Amino acid sequence: MVKVEPGREMGMKNIVPDDLNVLRESGGQWALFDVREPAEADAGHILGACTLPRRMIELRIGDLVADRDTPIVLYDDGASGRALYAGRTLESLGYRDLRILAGGTASWLESGRRLMTGSNVPGKLFGERVHEAKQVPYISPGTLKAWQEEGKDHIVCDIRTPSEYEEARVPGAYGAFGVDLALLADDLKKQNRPVVVHCAGRTRSIIACQSLRELGLPEVYALENGTMGWRLAGFELEKGPARGVMSPTQQSRASGRELASAKAALAGAGVVEAAQLAQWLAARAAKKMNLYMYDVRQVDEYVSGHIPGAIALPGGLAIQRADDFMPIRQAPVVFVDDGGGRAYLTAFWFREMGWRNVHVLLDGTAGWAAAGQPLEAGRVRSAPLGFEQACAQASKISPEALAELSPQPLVVHVDTSRSYEEARVPGSIWIPYGWLEGRIQKHAASLDAPVVLVCRSGTHSMYAAANLKRLGYRAVQALEGGTDAWRRHHRAEQGWPADVARERDLVVPPYHSSLADMDQYLKWEVRLSAAIADAIAAGSA
Repeated sequence: MVKVEPGREMGMKNIVPDDLNVLRESGGQWALFDVREPAEADAGHILGACTLPRRMIELRIGDLVADRDTPIVLYDDGASGRALYAGRTLESLGYRDLRILAGGTASWLESGRRLMTGSNVPGKLFGERVHEAKQVPYISPGTLKAWQEEGKDHIVCDIRTPSEYEEARVPGAYGAFGVDLALLADDLKKQNRPVVVHCAGRTRSIIACQSLRELGLPEVYALENGTMGWRLAGFELEKGPARGVMSPTQQSRASGRELASAKAALAGAGVVEAAQLAQWLAARAAKKMNLYMYDVRQVDEYVSGHIPGAIALPGGLAIQRADDFMPIRQAPVVFVDDGGGRAYLTAFWFREMGWRNVHVLLDGTAGWAAAGQPLEAGRVRSAPLGFEQACAQASKISPEALAELSPQPLVVHVDTSRSYEEARVPGSIWIPYGWLEGRIQKHAASLDAPVVLVCRSGTHSMYAAANLKRLGYRAVQALEGGTDAWRRHHRAEQGWPADVARERDLVVPPYHSSLADMDQYLKWEVRLSAAIADAIAAGSA
């Protein structure tokens, strides 16, 4: 039994680190959320936690945890109270089994356990273990550069996303994105020349290289450390027009489906028919079942027609970022494509990662439509939860009305530091959404003080205004339409003001950082497997 200490709120329980380990070993469905800002989680988090900053709870929780009776554990730094406020939000949204890790990360460390640095650690750890166990071949940037200069016959495939490929790539690379390789494998094999795959760093190219090996390619290499390794070797990335995106032949598509489906079946992945999936989706909509359904095709294909309720998550990203999108490892996960091999290849890798309840929709969207089920077009996102209630609790103010107020009220930007720096109402201060209740009194000591909250779109600020209303503030409003609306008719300030303290809330991807940061990141990733093995052996993970 989990030992429960007296809770601080009705419906919420305090637990200690040992209780969390009991949940880990239970085999049941549960979720662990780090409700701090992404940069805080990146600096040190509990292994396996899903980062869900407070400003994203209402926007994402319905997709992450549909069943309101699922045990949810929340934690923060142990001193800021953010886990408690997050629990209140979840309670208002109908979640009934909420547990707060007493003392947060501080108590975790005090119990002799370790925090893990970095983001998407489970996926990256898996990549390193595949690299070690399968002896995945790699090629150094220097060797690839020599091949190019010597005119050695080979092909380079950029397996990142289309947008990354368009921005910059290893010179001469074709676009062959993520699990699209399942469709291209037979075509690549018939070219009878070495294939080099690259991503930005390590994980995606390791998985891509091994995928092609699993699909029968005899000579394929992962570019060591990807585009970051290329730049660290002193070479320039190619920008501007690219060589082009590879398109599979029908024969290669068919071969990829056959091979990938066999791999998935051998690994233990299941196949679900449209009628069964429709029942599962109905149970999820009724908030009685946790279910993850991801369309692993490229986004443009998803936009052209997808199953209602499916989320676009191209397969290569799904493998690396599973902790961001599927916090309940025991919940069923269904991968969808157009009936080809991409969903099967993704399912194969999830089974290899240890996921137990993995399925592929039989014949994909084509099978779904053939069963008389509807498809929808566009990039559809789930509606945020509790927004109508927030609007009922707090009022809005238009940009025109705010511009005419004199004297100006306290204007607080509650969005990210990037949003504040890009565009803000003149004279506004910055308090990150998650910290608002704990810091507002420094600037508005009276509950009658007029306060206007601002974000980019007007959504986060409305939720934040409702939070302050519940705290007792009587004259709080949210800027209607956010800074997007403000900028259409009024001047917005840009840059970071000298008199506002700056703290790190967001994580800058290493491939958009300095060469020194790239080098440090890659060394961290290479050491990841050994570091976590040591922590597990010591019982401190």
